[in-house]
Amino acid sequence: MARYKKDGNFYIKYPTRRKMQRLLQRIIMAEGLFQEGTLVESVRINAKITGFANLDVDIIAMYYFIFLNNGAVLWNGGMIPPYNLVRQFTQEMASSGLTAEIYDQYTQFLFENYPMVEAVEVLPEDAVITYNFIPVDPPPGFTVGTPLNV
Repeated sequence: MARYKKDGNFYIKYPTRRKMQRLLQRIIMAEGLFQEGTLVESVRINAKITGFANLDVDIIAMYYFIFLNNGAVLWNGGMIPPYNLVRQFTQEMASSGLTAEIYDQYTQFLFENYPMVEAVEVLPEDAVITYNFIPVDPPPGFTVGTPLNV
């Protein structure tokens, strides 16, 4: 079993990240954005809690995920409407109990590794979720680091 380094961060366990990945894939499929399946199959999730209750989620997907999420005006005058995939993802994580599951795991991690904070329980309502987008196969000139609209 792989071990994470002890750096004060809580790395979300693989089964939970897999649930997050499947949830985002279902949202993409429900919006009809799956063409040949490249976007859906490219989705991966990395997540960790840094600081106190700050959930950092890395969404790794084909580079055009950001255009589908944020919307875009195309060079030929066309337009891609924003599908707000990340906003739906956040809402579905909360309603399905996935956010609560993550913070339960985090609270257990704190109790096991830092017994002095035993009186503190981190609640999902205290969550601050930050999304980072990591593009797969971006074209030349693609600007990495554009924020995802939530």
